[in-house]
Amino acid sequence: MYQCDFIRVIALGGFAVLCLGMIKAEAASLDTAKFIAACTADPSVTDDPGFDDGKVTAQAYCDCIAGELAKGNVTQKDVDMLTKMHNEEISDEDVENFPTLEDLLNANEGFEDGCRKSLGLPEATGEDMEEEPTGEDEGMPEEGEAPADDASPPE
Repeated sequence: MYQCDFIRVIALGGFAVLCLGMIKAEAASLDTAKFIAACTADPSVTDDPGFDDGKVTAQAYCDCIAGELAKGNVTQKDVDMLTKMHNEEISDEDVENFPTLEDLLNANEGFEDGCRKSLGLPEATGEDMEEEPTGEDEGMPEEGEAPADDASPPE
């Protein structure tokens, strides 16, 4: 009885090792060269003030992110989409055909934050994020000003 259980444990353990090896082999087979090239050429990366002191380069930062991608269970399709992001080539069709794009971008942000921390770079401030005006403040008078009377004739 115990010998049978022992054999099952050995067989299951061997299967688990085989599966993990396959996952690592798949992750290791990611081609990140184009991603790294796009990342290091992206002005939102290269113009980051964290690289001003020269202790860390954009290349080292992008290499770190590529390493995190390999560890992060992303597919080659994900890496290709992130390459498009850095090249600013994501089209409306890409967005429609890539239902997990928002999840990928959030995961990538986590990879970037992890690399910033491990490389000793300051946290990202989000200055590269463009905020669209909401229009909520349009036409509102400043504090202490009287509201404009649009019905009055121009002076």
